[in-house]
Amino acid sequence: MDDKGIEGRDSTDAQESETPDSGAQDAAEAQDVKSAVKQVAETSLPLEVGSVVLGEDGHIRPVSEDRPLHFRFSACGIEFEADLASKTAPLRLRANLGKLPFSAESPDGRRLARTVMAATDRLRRGHILLSEEQDMVLEGELNPPSPRTPVAVIATAVALIIDFKPYLDLLGEAVSLRRPPPPDEEAGTPVEA
Repeated sequence: MDDKGIEGRDSTDAQESETPDSGAQDAAEAQDVKSAVKQVAETSLPLEVGSVVLGEDGHIRPVSEDRPLHFRFSACGIEFEADLASKTAPLRLRANLGKLPFSAESPDGRRLARTVMAATDRLRRGHILLSEEQDMVLEGELNPPSPRTPVAVIATAVALIIDFKPYLDLLGEAVSLRRPPPPDEEAGTPVEA
């Protein structure tokens, strides 16, 4: 495969179509700027998350400094936020699972949700907490295996979600529990006075 650079032509073509001064300048720039294929080829493989970046000029560049990685995704009908603070930090997941049901709304649902949240304290990789605003918040963390390829990072996120899945199912049940309507409203007949 022939990699002719970012412009799709080599520096000889650039020199032939330009004036002598601008042609020399274009040829020098073409030598300085490498194509995406050359950039990736000079980066150690496998490519780890955060090891390349898209530059302002639209070209892929290798990155040597340690930079945090943040991304969002949906799974099980829930929006998750994921963070890798550094190349050696654990992957941290966070998700807002909604409000704790009110006692007046669903005493059984509230009781079940509190029981499920308390049970997550036994998980090694995270827990579900109650925020000051009465939101149920999932927090988990796990170290991705090395090398930290995109596949390894996503597999780590999936492993965390699998750990939480039974608790998420029970919380979904707790939130859907509602106080049954009074018997006369259930039948749809008006109440006589």
